[in-house]
Amino acid sequence: MTEAFAYRRREIGSRSNLSQRVNIFQDWWLQSFGYALAALYLTYFVILYRAGSWIVDGAGRPIYTDFACAWTAALQATSGHAASLYDPAKFVQIQAAVVGPSDYIYPNWPYPPTFLLILAPLAALEYSHALIVWNLLTLLGCVAVVYLIVRRRAAIALVLAAPFSAWNLLAAHNGFLTAVFLGGSLLLLERRPVLAGVFLGLLTYKPQFGILFPVALLAVGEWRAIAGCAITVVLLAVAALAAFGPDVWIAFPRELVAQAGLNFPADPDSNWAYLQTAYGLVRSLRGGANLAWLVQGLITLCTAVIVWVVWRSRISYDLKAAILSAAALLATPYAFAYDTAAIVIPAAFLAKDQLNRGLLRGEKAMWIVLFAAPLAVLVTLGDNIGGPTFGGTPVSLFAAFLIFVVILHRALRYSEKQEITPRKPELVPAA
Repeated sequence: MTEAFAYRRREIGSRSNLSQRVNIFQDWWLQSFGYALAALYLTYFVILYRAGSWIVDGAGRPIYTDFACAWTAALQATSGHAASLYDPAKFVQIQAAVVGPSDYIYPNWPYPPTFLLILAPLAALEYSHALIVWNLLTLLGCVAVVYLIVRRRAAIALVLAAPFSAWNLLAAHNGFLTAVFLGGSLLLLERRPVLAGVFLGLLTYKPQFGILFPVALLAVGEWRAIAGCAITVVLLAVAALAAFGPDVWIAFPRELVAQAGLNFPADPDSNWAYLQTAYGLVRSLRGGANLAWLVQGLITLCTAVIVWVVWRSRISYDLKAAILSAAALLATPYAFAYDTAAIVIPAAFLAKDQLNRGLLRGEKAMWIVLFAAPLAVLVTLGDNIGGPTFGGTPVSLFAAFLIFVVILHRALRYSEKQEITPRKPELVPAA
């Protein structure tokens, strides 16, 4: 009898240490905080626009941002000159015709021709309208995916309050699009694996964020998703070939190599804070390219091993999806602050698991730290519309690492919890 009571106390004590039943999306302060931050971002954007520092300048001329590259690419693709995008001299000339003289115009178009299929409709709109439509559509897509993961309306605040969402909107880049394809593939994988493979195939417009998916899919033997991805990639390649001609596929590999040569072996005095990866961190600390590749390679290998082990385990699918989507942000050597807008995907899967099983001790603090980053972002957003320096600190990398560690810790603790096997009811005496 005494032994049974002792066991029950140990079991209850173990459970109380593991989780607290707190519904984070029913906390009024969290929702208020999220929407207040979103309003703050919107106010900041309006101030920048009225000052002629966002979208267009005081004379109505487009301000050069990364979106200017995308809109220019859409114009060239629809006018039958897609191959000129992969000629650096012509690409600079084309952009200068759109934005006028500029101190710096990006000379490379590194995206595969399949991305032009997505961008082409933007050519039907003038620049400022295209930027707003692009921002709104990709944001709505990201919000929809996060909502479908969490199934709580308050999850919208999670997307709108995320500091990297604000940065992606400011740059009008494709971080939300990455989040849609990354999150959509994981959302559908359990029930509609072929459709999940389609989303994964669409993610190949930025293939560096999908390098760990083969590890996960092979770990669970999900051949239908792999087949769906392969078929999608082939169909997209054929569609791009038919729409833009064979010259784009001849020029693309050459320009991709040129892009890598422009970024990775660059001078140590370059602004490496723009590259928000382990590789970029080592280079920003004045480490050499070989050391940076070694560190990045070790991180990529470690995350791949963790993803394999986690996906082979019996923990919840939500934690598997969370660990894979967080690892995707760490494994790549090539990512910028706007790419971290996709951090809402691992955050959503983590939140879903927390809703189902409660918060572990310290996890509430993680959310506070993760969303305290807006202060650092807002301080530096105005320094350079082309990209945040964060004072040389890779805030995006640290945020991705933080959420990865929290998810991994949760997976390990719940793996331990699963080992607790309750005794038979008759061993616990009645009151």
